[in-house]
Amino acid sequence: MVASPWRRLVASVVDSLLLIPLSFLLARLAGADPLNTTLLQDLLFNWMPSWAYFTLFTAYLEATPGKMLLGLKVVREDGKPMDLLTAFLREVVGKTLSTLPLGLGYLWAFFHPKRQAWHDLIADTLVVRAGEGEAAPPSSGGPAAP
Repeated sequence: MVASPWRRLVASVVDSLLLIPLSFLLARLAGADPLNTTLLQDLLFNWMPSWAYFTLFTAYLEATPGKMLLGLKVVREDGKPMDLLTAFLREVVGKTLSTLPLGLGYLWAFFHPKRQAWHDLIADTLVVRAGEGEAAPPSSGGPAAP
């Protein structure tokens, strides 16, 4: 069954709760103030670790810890195994494009029949309930149950 956008949002919050302390630790270890970073420091301590986290977990385990906790996984629409390139395309390129226009790319999942956000459409992926594989989108036009 395709995952609801609400469940995906909760998984994202869990992942953020794991990444924030990591970013603070990296900044502190480098001698930077984690609450007052330059653009370069933000790239090094926030963006790059986040990109690596999401890309590597998605490529090798099909889910981040947040998604695992919520019983979700990312699958390719063509049924092939997840690979590093697809994960990078989804997690770095796609999510950057989903974020830029005020997060519109994420909101798209609430209205798309297969609950796909822009980054899913760009990488041809679906977020599904773990153990259920690919599934047909919800039949009703309303939001899927969490």
